[in-house]
Amino acid sequence: MLQANVLEAKNGLSGFLRLLEGGQEDCIVIARHNKPVAKLVPFDEAPPSKRVGVAKGQVLYADNWDSPETNAEVAALFGDLA
Repeated sequence: MLQANVLEAKNGLSGFLRLLEGGQEDCIVIARHNKPVAKLVPFDEAPPSKRVGVAKGQVLYADNWDSPETNAEVAALFGDLA
């Protein structure tokens, strides 16, 4: 991680971009008066992972999770919503 103040970032932006593109730096922190304000990171073009079905087979339900008794108990907890 490299930190640069605003003036350094303004004057050295092309060089900072080269460092990120080449993998020499994983991020560059832009600071104002030595206090971090922003972070410059390489753009990730990887498509987002598909999350549909990620927990398939990992969720366990009680045998009576959809019984009339359980449904009545849940309805009572929420009151009459109609």
